[in-house]
Amino acid sequence: MDVKRDRPVVPASVSDGPTGDGLVAGARSIAKGFAYTARAGVSKPLTVRYPKEKLTVSPRWRGPLALRGVLGRDEIPLLRAPSYAYNETIDGLYRADRLPPCVGSCPANVDARGQAYLIADDRVVEAYELVRDRNILPGVLGRICHHPCESACKRNFFDEPIAIRPLHRFAFEEYRKVRHERISPFPRTQGKSVCIVGSGPSGLAAAYDLLKLGYRVVMYERERKPGGALNTGVPAYRLPREVLYEEIDDIVGLGLELNTGVEVGKDVTLPSLMREHDAVLLAVGLQQSRILPIPGTDAEGVVGALEFLWSANFKHEAGVRGKRVLVIGGGNVAVDVARCALRVGASEVRLACLESESEMPCHPWEIAEALDEGVIAMCSLGPEEVLTKHDTVVGMRMRSCLSVFDEMGRFAPKFGDETTDVPTDVVVFAIGQAPKIDTIVAGTELLVSGRGQLVVDGTLFTTSVPGVFACGEIVTGPGSAIGSIATGHEAAVSIHRYLQGLPLDGDRVARPVPVYQKHAPADTRGIESNRRRAVMPMADPEERAKDFRQVELGLTRQEATAEAMRCLRCESEVCVGCTFCARTCPDYAIKVERVDEAGARCLTRYDLDLTKCCFCGLCAEQCPTKALHHTGQYELSFWHRDLMVFDKGEMLRPPTGTRATGRDGISPPGCPVPRREDG
Repeated sequence: MDVKRDRPVVPASVSDGPTGDGLVAGARSIAKGFAYTARAGVSKPLTVRYPKEKLTVSPRWRGPLALRGVLGRDEIPLLRAPSYAYNETIDGLYRADRLPPCVGSCPANVDARGQAYLIADDRVVEAYELVRDRNILPGVLGRICHHPCESACKRNFFDEPIAIRPLHRFAFEEYRKVRHERISPFPRTQGKSVCIVGSGPSGLAAAYDLLKLGYRVVMYERERKPGGALNTGVPAYRLPREVLYEEIDDIVGLGLELNTGVEVGKDVTLPSLMREHDAVLLAVGLQQSRILPIPGTDAEGVVGALEFLWSANFKHEAGVRGKRVLVIGGGNVAVDVARCALRVGASEVRLACLESESEMPCHPWEIAEALDEGVIAMCSLGPEEVLTKHDTVVGMRMRSCLSVFDEMGRFAPKFGDETTDVPTDVVVFAIGQAPKIDTIVAGTELLVSGRGQLVVDGTLFTTSVPGVFACGEIVTGPGSAIGSIATGHEAAVSIHRYLQGLPLDGDRVARPVPVYQKHAPADTRGIESNRRRAVMPMADPEERAKDFRQVELGLTRQEATAEAMRCLRCESEVCVGCTFCARTCPDYAIKVERVDEAGARCLTRYDLDLTKCCFCGLCAEQCPTKALHHTGQYELSFWHRDLMVFDKGEMLRPPTGTRATGRDGISPPGCPVPRREDG
C-alpha cells in the first residue's frame, strides 16, 4: 500500500550537522554584532529630555498634626471693617480660603460666624451690633430673610444647618432691652450732605454707612411711616411693625434726618434736592404691580398684589370678606397675598401658577405654611381670560402649562389645549412689580428706558446725572431685602468716593461672588439631640390664619445659646472641639473634650495617639475650622512609648523643624513622664 508523504525524506547524513553555508552565515552575523557594539562604544551618548513635571506630595503625609488655636485660649476673628473697605476684607479672606461659607453666601456678607461666637459667649448685645453693621435691620431680617447663609452652612454636610436667621431675631430681642443706652449720634465730620429718596432697606443701609463716615443724611419717605416695602408689603404676621419702627428709630438716633409723608415729585422736586445736597440717592423701589394683558382685567374684582397687601396690612380689610379669591403667581409675594386673604375673611383662597409644584419660585417653607393654613395650590396652569358678568369677576379661565422654561433655561412657557374655568370673586395678580418714577425724575436729565426703568450702572450705582445715584429694586428688579441692603452698601461707597473726589472704580475692590461645594442633605437618623438644629415654635395653623399675630414664636434664651454653640466656627483656625476629627479617625487615635458653658466655653482635652495613627489625613480634611494641620515634622523620635501621645499642650507646639519628639526635650531617659496641659 503506497503512503503519500507531506515532505521529502532527508537522509540522516544531511540533517545531523550544519552545512558549510550555515557556518559562514553565522560567522557573518557575529561579526556584524561586534561592529555595532564597537560603533556604539565610540559614539557620544544621546540624552532624551522629557517635560518637567511638578511632583505633588499629598498633605496627608506631612508629619504629625498640630493645632493652630483652641477654644478658650484664642479668639474667633470678627469681621470688622469700614464700609468702603469691607469688600477688600471679604475678597482677601476668600482668596486665602478663610471665608466662612455662611458669610460668603450672604449678599451683604453678614458675619454670621461672629454672631454665633458672641451669643455662645453670652455677649448677645455685641452680637447684634456686629450683625447690624452689614444687616442694618437684624430684628426685621431675623423674621423675613430667605437666609442663603443657612443653605451654605457647612454643618449641612454633617447634620443640620445653624439657625442663623432665628439667632438674628433673638439678638434683637435681647438688644431691645438696652437699646436706648446704646444709641448716640455719629459725629458729623465731613461737612457735606446726602439726600436719600425712599426709606426701604437699601436706602437705610446707605444712610447707616454714610452716617458712620460723618456725612449729614436727609431721607424722604412718601408714606406716613418709614420702611418702604417692608412697611407696606410684608404682612404683619411675619413682621410686627413695632420691630421695624424700633430699628429705624435707632438709625434716626444715630443722626438720620427722616422726613415721612413727603412725596418727592409732588411735595418737593428732585431738582431742588439736587441743588440743596451734595449727592442724591434714589432708593424708591418698585411701586406698582404688573397686570397681565389678557381679556377681563379691567373688571371689578381684579387687583394688583401691592395694592392688596397695602389694604390688608394697614386696614386689615381688602374687600374680600366672604368671597372666593384666586391669586395668580407662584412667588413669595403671591404666597403672602394668599395668606393675607385668609386673614381678612376670604371664604376660599386658591393660588395658581405656571410652574409645577417642584418649580415654584417661592420658598418651600412659605408655601408649606400656606397649605397648612388652608390655601389651595393649583400648579401648571396659566391665566387665559378673566371671566366676567356685568363687568364683575365671576371666574378665571386657566390653560394647562406643559413647560415653563426652554432648553436654555429661558422663560418660554408652552401651553396645552386643555382649559379649566375656576369660579372666583376676586383675582389678585402677583406676577411682579414695576417702577413708577415719572413724577420723581420730572425736570431732570435722568434717563429712563422704554419700559419705564431708570438707567443705572449696576456696578457703580451711578445714573446719567453726576451726583445722582440709585440702589435697591429700582436697579436690580424684584429681589430680597438682604439683596437690597447689599446694593445700599455699594451705593454708599460710590457716594463717598464721589464726594471725596476719588475715582468711582479705581482701586476699588468688587464684592466677590464665592462658589462653595454643595452637599446632599445629610442623613440625620440616629443623630444625637444636642447636635440637632433648634426647632422654631409655630402658632397653630387653624388659629393663626384668623388674624395677623406672629406665626413664628421665637427661640428661648436657652435654645438660642445652645444653637449658637452648634456653630463650627468655620475657617477660624481655632479648634472648637466639634469632635468630627475623632469621629472620622479610622484608628480611634484622637480624643476630644470641651466645656459648653455660656461665657466659659473651652477645649479641655485634645489627645493624638501616634502609636495608633496611620497618617491617613482624614481628620485634617474633615476639620471645618482648619485648626488641625500637618506640621511637616517627618522625623519621629521618642524615648518612651507614652511620649507618643500628644496632649493639648503638645498639639499647640510651633510647627517648626522636621523632628517631632513629643516631650523628649523635658523627659530624658529614666525620668518620670510629666503631663503637660498648657495652652
